[in-house]
Amino acid sequence: MFGNSTASPPTGLVQAADGSRWRKAGAAPEGEQLYVLDGVDPETCAMWVRVSHHELVELVGTLTPVVDLRKAAAK
Repeated sequence: MFGNSTASPPTGLVQAADGSRWRKAGAAPEGEQLYVLDGVDPETCAMWVRVSHHELVELVGTLTPVVDLRKAAAK
């Protein structure tokens, strides 16, 4: 679903086939979604640490949205 699109999940967290998790971290000047490895604070990390959606898909393959089951169960 998110492998080749620019859409991102509502939580902002995606998981790669290798198990790594990546969090939304703003957008590039041309508008493409940027990500940082989960655990990195997107508010304080440098722009050069971020990876674009396109680059991330090339590196790790298809991205799968991570659902927060606690929030889903609370509804």
